[in-house]
Amino acid sequence: MIAVDEALKHIAEGRDFDSLSDAIMDLTPEQATTVPTGCPYSIATVVFHMWFWQDRWLKQIADVHCEPFKGDDSDFPSIAIGDWVKTRDNFFAGYQKLRETAPHTSIFEKPTQFGDTVEVLLLRSALHTAYHVGQIVLLRRLL
Repeated sequence: MIAVDEALKHIAEGRDFDSLSDAIMDLTPEQATTVPTGCPYSIATVVFHMWFWQDRWLKQIADVHCEPFKGDDSDFPSIAIGDWVKTRDNFFAGYQKLRETAPHTSIFEKPTQFGDTVEVLLLRSALHTAYHVGQIVLLRRLL
């Protein structure tokens, strides 16, 4: 479906809202790892969380086995200043892989490990990213 590809493109380019790059790329490690007063997470933690799920969904699309997620908050770790650039770059590399996968509509109906189709996982990743980019924009304002 062209809508999945368009959603991922729209999030990346930020036509009606901040793009991924504008929301994340210019942050210093200190800014990215600071937890604003009254907030539970830093921007770096949110970016890691986005990458964590993106990576699981990409693995499922590629037929790589994933253990069921235990819901133990391991997807929201505290990120050290020295790990920010790697965390950010891992997320952007995964997002690029999603964008490269989305135009291949011939695989959309393929079921994945936990029963979702490739199309559902791509759409879920787009929605999940958009949701958290909104949080990142707010966290930036609180910094």
